[in-house]
Amino acid sequence: MAYIPELETGEILIRQFTVKLSKKAKAFHFAVSDRALYWPEKKLVALNDPSYFRRIPHNQIQTVSLKKLAPYALWLLAAIMLLAGLVIGFLLLLPFLEHVPGSHTVSGWPLALVVGGILLPFVARGRFGLQIVTSDKSFTWKPPLVVDKPSRIHVAVILKDMLSSCQQAGLRVLDGHQH
Repeated sequence: MAYIPELETGEILIRQFTVKLSKKAKAFHFAVSDRALYWPEKKLVALNDPSYFRRIPHNQIQTVSLKKLAPYALWLLAAIMLLAGLVIGFLLLLPFLEHVPGSHTVSGWPLALVVGGILLPFVARGRFGLQIVTSDKSFTWKPPLVVDKPSRIHVAVILKDMLSSCQQAGLRVLDGHQH
């Protein structure tokens, strides 16, 4: 991987993070030095690995913060899942209710959609992401959805560690957990 920060002469790396929460989730790479932040980017055209670290000097960074992520899109997805599960379940049960002879399809997918639609708003509740605001651009890392309590705590600890590393580097840090 090309996620190795290219430090300038005399620059000291404070901390480098590689966050991979599951086998399926894509790893997130982030690094902090005493002069810059290193954010993962992809080259548009590359012969081999397009991944690299974008160097953002401290003088271009306005704030580094933990930002509460809006759950509205996930709420909409949950409502669609719940509605789709109920409709599909009803359509699959309709031949049984009308006593239509012959073989009928039975599936667990409608129940899975209903349960997923009920649980998704609880999983989306209270999510935070890392946001870096520069003079001309904003970078945000949204951690993947995690269901279990230990994984949620692990994500919160990682975000706090990233924030404290940025604070140690002398950057202006805002903690969204405290509001």
